[in-house]
Amino acid sequence: MTRTTQALVVGFLGAVLLRLALGDGYLRYVTSWMKWPLVATGVVLLGLTVWMLLRPAPGDHDGDDDHDDAHDHKVPAMTWLAIVPGVIVFVASPPSLGAYLAERRADDPVAAAPDAEILPLPASDGPVDVEVAEFMWRAGVEDGSTIKDRDVRLTGFVSTDENGNWYVTRIAIACCAADASASRVRVEDYDDAPERDSWVAVTGRWVEGTAPGGKSETAIEAASVEPREAPANTYQ
Repeated sequence: MTRTTQALVVGFLGAVLLRLALGDGYLRYVTSWMKWPLVATGVVLLGLTVWMLLRPAPGDHDGDDDHDDAHDHKVPAMTWLAIVPGVIVFVASPPSLGAYLAERRADDPVAAAPDAEILPLPASDGPVDVEVAEFMWRAGVEDGSTIKDRDVRLTGFVSTDENGNWYVTRIAIACCAADASASRVRVEDYDDAPERDSWVAVTGRWVEGTAPGGKSETAIEAASVEPREAPANTYQ
């Protein structure tokens, strides 16, 4: 690989970062706050590409024959491996993490409720939208008093288990997809399970006595299940 080819590889990687960061593609891999660092990195890589292409080759400043071969300076062929991630993004476009990961991490410890006091849900004539993880926290604190007898709506994707149960599920990431963790609530009294990995809004009430880490998983008694479009950012 020549120096010119190396520069083009760097430019290709910069273009991939900009393409992901200026759209929604980066949200499949990292959190939303990473947008501008990715944009900055892409711009730096493209600037580096221009510099590599325009700077004089070693030996251009003198006529020493010992440097005649500098124009053909070689870079290790292993450098080609640097373009593999970019090619995968363009060709395969991996989807966001979903049911496959959630079902395999079903036994992972559930994040504890925050130290701050969990306030009652706001007064409402209709169902209150609650995040899946928050619903689980509320179920495990003060015997679920903040969600007892309240109509709530949980939005997430569908995952299942080997016993035929299905869950409304969300995945959270702290920085990137590598540290992903799943939260899920079992849906009861609604046997017609939607398609796995499809997005739904489940309206219903907490099943008293169910909580994370207890004898029974956190559950919601469904009054209705409605299909939803997957959001641009599928992670919490």
